[in-house]
Amino acid sequence: AKQGAERKLAVQTTLIDPAFTTADAEKLGIKERVSSFKTNYPHAEYRNINQSEAARRINGYVLKPGETFSFNTVVGERTAANGFAKGFMINSGVFSMDYAGGVSQVATTTYNAAFFAGLDDVEHHPHSLYISRYPVGREATVAYGKLDLRFKNPYDTGIVIRAWVDKSAPGRQGTMHVEMYGTKVYEITAGQSAKRNFRTPGSRTVTGKGCSAQAPSAGFDIDIYRTFKQGGKVVRKETVTARYAAGDRIVCG
Repeated sequence: AKQGAERKLAVQTTLIDPAFTTADAEKLGIKERVSSFKTNYPHAEYRNINQSEAARRINGYVLKPGETFSFNTVVGERTAANGFAKGFMINSGVFSMDYAGGVSQVATTTYNAAFFAGLDDVEHHPHSLYISRYPVGREATVAYGKLDLRFKNPYDTGIVIRAWVDKSAPGRQGTMHVEMYGTKVYEITAGQSAKRNFRTPGSRTVTGKGCSAQAPSAGFDIDIYRTFKQGGKVVRKETVTARYAAGDRIVCG
C-alpha cells in the first residue's frame, strides 16, 4: 500500500452556479410564521412510525409562488420499503389494517395549517366517517393513487412547511404538528353551520382476519366557512361542505 506523499492525488475542480441562490431565497419572503396547527392521537406504535415518516418527508418543503403542493407526491407511496408500518385505516366504512394507517392524521393537520395560511384548496377529501379527534368538517384523508391533498400558494411570496411529531407512549397521547412560514397576508378565521341531513347507521357482521368491532355513528352534512380579513375588514368568504356517511355497528363473526 502507498504511504505518505505517495497517497496524494490531484483532482480537478469545476465551479457550478447554484440552481437556487441566497438572493432567490431572500426573494421568497420567508420571514414569519403564518399558521400552525396540531392534532392529538392515542398511543399506537404504528402511528408513531407512520406519522413521523410522513412528517419527515414534508418537513422543510418550500412551496414557491404559484406552486401546488401534492401530499402524495411529497410523501410518496406508503409501503414497508418506504419506511411505513401497517395500522388501522378506514376502508369501505370499516377500520382495517394497511400501511397507510395514521398517515391521514398528517394530512388533516397539514390541511388545517394550509387552511389558516390562506392557501388555495385544490383537493381535499374528508374521511367517509367522522373521527372525533379531528375538527369537524376540517379534516382530510389520503390514499396513494386515489385521494390526494393538494393546495396552491396564490401569493407572491413563498411558504416553508415545518412538520414534526411528539411521539405517543403508553398512557400518553402523541401530537402531530404542522407550521407554515412566509409573509402573512390575511387574518383567517373558521366557522361552521349546524349539522344536518342526519343518516342512521345500520349493523353488519364482518368475517375474516383483522376484523375490528366498531360502535355505530350517525352520518351528517356540515358547512365550513373560511373568512379572510385585512385590517379587520372582511375581504373574502369561502364555504365547503363535508358529508359524512353513517358508520355501521360492526360485529366480527
